[in-house]
Amino acid sequence: MFRKLLYLIFFLFINSFVNAKDFPAGHPECWKDKKNPVDTNFEPFDLTKNNLGQHKNIFCPINSKIGHKFFLVDFTSPLAKAQVDWISGRIFKDSLVKDTPPYHKVSYMIVDDTAPQSQEIAYSQCRFKTGNKSKFIGEETNPGCEGHKQITANFSAWLDLNSKFENKFLHTNYKEAKRTLIFEYLFHVLRESGTDFTQEYPTRELVIVSDLMQHSKRFSFYSHCKTNLSSVPNKCRSFESLLKKKVGSSTVKTYIDDRKPKKETLKNLKITILYINHDYETRDGLSSSLVGLWEDLFKYIGIKNYEIVKQLDIQ
Repeated sequence: MFRKLLYLIFFLFINSFVNAKDFPAGHPECWKDKKNPVDTNFEPFDLTKNNLGQHKNIFCPINSKIGHKFFLVDFTSPLAKAQVDWISGRIFKDSLVKDTPPYHKVSYMIVDDTAPQSQEIAYSQCRFKTGNKSKFIGEETNPGCEGHKQITANFSAWLDLNSKFENKFLHTNYKEAKRTLIFEYLFHVLRESGTDFTQEYPTRELVIVSDLMQHSKRFSFYSHCKTNLSSVPNKCRSFESLLKKKVGSSTVKTYIDDRKPKKETLKNLKITILYINHDYETRDGLSSSLVGLWEDLFKYIGIKNYEIVKQLDIQ
């Protein structure tokens, strides 16, 4: 009996050690790791407070940064129910769990009439582990130092908070904006340390959910993507011609050059665009040329790892 007990202890120790060797850098071996515990000191949620009353590193490892997924969601134009449902299925629920590794930070920011410098992050927290097997290393309960019931209870608490935030985030009655500063929000997230989307994270993904129609006094795609014979946007001119456009006494090129992030800040970065189609954007000429504009922008500022996912026509 004593020998069997020794074997069991030895097995649990070896299993825990082997699993720990495979963990990504900074990943806690256990949720209550003595050197790097996961912060689960959450408060009762409050819909009236920023971040639902939680601090922005809830469910995160206290002494490490593993990864960060940052969602920029464009609410400057009214969204149909089918569009809201599509967004929900892409950035919340099972999709978020399946596409985001445990303990990676997840943040959401609204794009509206507010200047990006004045915009607060709407919600931020780390994705807690489920305790079950998945494609991610470290997802399962570590039997050497974790209890499965505790892990599943904390995952349920994380999921409940995330669901409450989703309902508030997607079903608020946002006002139609007079401008859409997609360029400015993109540069703000990549440049400003206050967004906590820095190179300190070994892996980063910026997800932009938008119709991609930049619109400001400086330059607007509603005019750049409209031919002389059309009253509505129907096809975008080239990125090269956009760069030459006048912005006050300067050009769009100078405007972008003055604001684009430094090349070293683009390391370990992926950008995913979830392209929302409005009625007029289902025209092949407009859709393809608009996507081409953004692809050329990414190349111009040095972003190589990107993906553009189009919403299917809802009509």
